[in-house]
Amino acid sequence: MSNSLLRGFASIILLAIFNIIFLRAVVAADDVPRPIVHYPERGVAMTEKWKVVKDGYSNPKKYIPPIIEGAGKDCVKCHKVLTPVAVKDWEESRHYEKGVGCESCHNDHSNLIMPTPDTCGTCHASETMQHRAGKHSIAWSIKVASGGKGGGAGRFLAQYEEMKEASCGGCHSVEDKCDSCHSRHKFNPKEALEPAACGTCHMGPDHAQLDYYESSKHGVIFDIEGKGFEEGGRAPTCVTCHMKAGNHDVSQGLTLGGASQGKFIGKKDTGAGYSKNPNGILMNEITVGTFKRERAKMVSICMNCHSQRFAEHKLSVADGIKIASDAVAGEAIKVIKSLHSDGLLNPMPEDRPENPFVGKKLMLTGHQLYEQTSGIEALFFELYKFDLVHAWKGAYHFSPDWTHWYGNAPMKLKLSRIKNEANQLRRLDKLEKELGIEAEKVDFGE
Repeated sequence: MSNSLLRGFASIILLAIFNIIFLRAVVAADDVPRPIVHYPERGVAMTEKWKVVKDGYSNPKKYIPPIIEGAGKDCVKCHKVLTPVAVKDWEESRHYEKGVGCESCHNDHSNLIMPTPDTCGTCHASETMQHRAGKHSIAWSIKVASGGKGGGAGRFLAQYEEMKEASCGGCHSVEDKCDSCHSRHKFNPKEALEPAACGTCHMGPDHAQLDYYESSKHGVIFDIEGKGFEEGGRAPTCVTCHMKAGNHDVSQGLTLGGASQGKFIGKKDTGAGYSKNPNGILMNEITVGTFKRERAKMVSICMNCHSQRFAEHKLSVADGIKIASDAVAGEAIKVIKSLHSDGLLNPMPEDRPENPFVGKKLMLTGHQLYEQTSGIEALFFELYKFDLVHAWKGAYHFSPDWTHWYGNAPMKLKLSRIKNEANQLRRLDKLEKELGIEAEKVDFGE
């Protein structure tokens, strides 16, 4: 038998052995996902399988390494059999060219880790420092997991474990996962230049930035020409405006825009902290000085193609839409707060499962939940979290239809519905009192 045939036969035997070991481990640890017949409980795993790894893949600092008998230091030899595409990607990467092997990022199996930006910072120090200075760097710890100063932790904590990982963890993990933007194991910087790389997270009903961009003239030119400003094309892309010269601080140049509900000009800079703007919406607060400094940065980028006068005007149009849209949401907040004061929300906050962040209090914007709530609050959630955001974010990304028909119009239609429903609730309350009927509360259980 020739040497090549012997090598081929040996590879087949090795593959079979690894597959038997691997599949046996999977089957042994697996569970059968049985149906449930009750509302999913908060903070509870729906399957036994989830408990083996927990959220370690989206939260690298809590990664639980597998226990693999016989695992040694020759990573490539085993993984060419077990995960051949991952090895192929690595072999086509700059890491491979520069001699950066598996142990450089993961250690060996005796102390296996999932890499974080700190790991990458060993070689990519400036990029890591820039990342830590921007909003991506607080996406998990402040915005989601801790419930600290951010605006969405209440919704995160109200979910069961699989939903926490698949939804919130899928995007907010960017804080500690560089591969959110340039995927493993090629880690190709050019991949992160494409708007599609941002689209995994910057899309959907709560912030459709990729959709805004694709329907703007900037996005249309990119689609037609197939390359962006950084590659010699005419079209600015996400990185042109938000990562100038490759700066990994994605907060550069943002004024009233930004994550979640954006910002408003007040008396102090709250950083990642939230304040209530004059309309009662929780968002970041900035000073006039910060606004002017960051606006100058963005205008300087626009001036690669446009005059200063044109750039300042177009951005001020979006500013006007932002403050006007916030005022519309503020009208709805007044209506709901008035109903709450009169005990007319059904159910009232004290009669429903508590908000994980604020307890049995009324919570509008910020940590407001979209479940186990009153009908009028559910309607307001769509107004402030979806429509309001489309109106002003669509404007800053220069998408006419998203600004108007997906933002401004449905936002104002929902305000009309909220005011009408409030009127109905008051009339019903008056009628029930006149007839001596005790109002029946919506029961979500505890």
